[in-house]
Amino acid sequence: MKNKFNQISSKEWLPYQKSWYLYKDEEKLVKETVRFFTDYTLKSVVGYIGDNYEEFKELCTNEMLESVEIEGETQLSLQFLYVDIRNDLKRTESIEEYLELESRILNKIEAVKDNLIDKRFLCVLALNKHIGNKYLPLAWQIGKAISSVLLLKDEKIICRGENVDGGIFTPTGSYEYQLFFRRDDSIPLRKENVNFLGNGDEKESVYIQNEIGLPSWYILKPQSRSKLEVLHPAKYPESLAEMYIKKFTREDDYVLDPMSGTGSSQLAALKNKRNGIGTELSEFFCGIANKRCTTYLNPPKTLFDDEIMTNTCEILNMDARKIDSNVFSQIDYLVTSPPYWDMLNMKGAENQAKRVERGLQTNYSESDKDMGNVTDYGQFIEELSDIYINISKGMENGSYMTIVVKNIKKKGLNYPLAWDLSEKLTNKGLVLVKETFWCQDDLNLAPYGYGNTWVSNTFHQYCLSYQVSVK
Repeated sequence: MKNKFNQISSKEWLPYQKSWYLYKDEEKLVKETVRFFTDYTLKSVVGYIGDNYEEFKELCTNEMLESVEIEGETQLSLQFLYVDIRNDLKRTESIEEYLELESRILNKIEAVKDNLIDKRFLCVLALNKHIGNKYLPLAWQIGKAISSVLLLKDEKIICRGENVDGGIFTPTGSYEYQLFFRRDDSIPLRKENVNFLGNGDEKESVYIQNEIGLPSWYILKPQSRSKLEVLHPAKYPESLAEMYIKKFTREDDYVLDPMSGTGSSQLAALKNKRNGIGTELSEFFCGIANKRCTTYLNPPKTLFDDEIMTNTCEILNMDARKIDSNVFSQIDYLVTSPPYWDMLNMKGAENQAKRVERGLQTNYSESDKDMGNVTDYGQFIEELSDIYINISKGMENGSYMTIVVKNIKKKGLNYPLAWDLSEKLTNKGLVLVKETFWCQDDLNLAPYGYGNTWVSNTFHQYCLSYQVSVK
């Protein structure tokens, strides 16, 4: 296949498609990004917005590319626009300062967006940060703001080793965002009124430290699934749930998963001397979840056993929408991975084909009550957020919940599920503590879009942690 996008070989193209990467060399980051998103045969320039233009210009010159610093309107044709606001965000000390920065950046992009060649990209480097005791997802906010000007297409997570920030909840290691937008005159932009910044009346997080550390990002390879576990089309690993259960709970606490699947959360709780509770809409998977937990709690006895299992597990076959204080009298922590909208119902997915070949179920259920069967995205986000808000009313102030999701792509469009869900939850009263990332490094890369445009292989999951509003 001829490469019409950037002229590089498939061998060089494929590694860039992974949606996260570890880097220490800033020059390498810029060089690889510019190299991927520019076509050296095009008679056009690369635009730059940021405070390191001289270094950027030198790199472009070395790569035989012409560059220009964007301050306002230009008559030049642009094939790529590189926007680096990380230092601006690091210097930001108030919401007012951020809003001024957002306005300035949007004005610059607005001034030149029509100079960007159709189907070519803009890349924005940004970060989230604490301001005082509030954690503000400024990268998500600027991403949504720019999506009113150009089409939000994708993201990469830049994982770094050093610690930054000094907020209430500061895991080890740090990360930054690369957000990618494309000029696409054939697709109408979604005009959205979003607000990740709050209205000034929000509660601040009060985090109680314990001795268990938690990294901001980590590579986690799940163990092979058992015959029971493989029956579920989207199981998440117990080892992932364990990390957060250890961080946010104490022994004998009650850990809830309202969408239990095959019981990963409850089994992780039991293994760490917590109690596992939950609901599962599917009678089939509910039975598997209970069987796995019962087997763990009642292992075959030997002469040398001296440990008595004192923790309990209860997983009910019911709709998560019906959970209230009459169902579970004590909920100390919630950890879950909900359906990623109706993505399992998309036809032709590679994973689906493999499961069909093996005679395995490809979706959660056929029930019209199943969140994984809701077809309208807005309705899905609203109903899902309502489930968590309703559950939070039965939890103690100051307790936590962690939700594992990812941003998704469907029919050529990007749906920032993690961002949209978080906006709903925080505007309904939960306090975003911070996002951390499960990075997957054991999946095969697929050459999506090769030769025409960039489409990442999404190999990172958001682990969004919230605190129930404190008094």
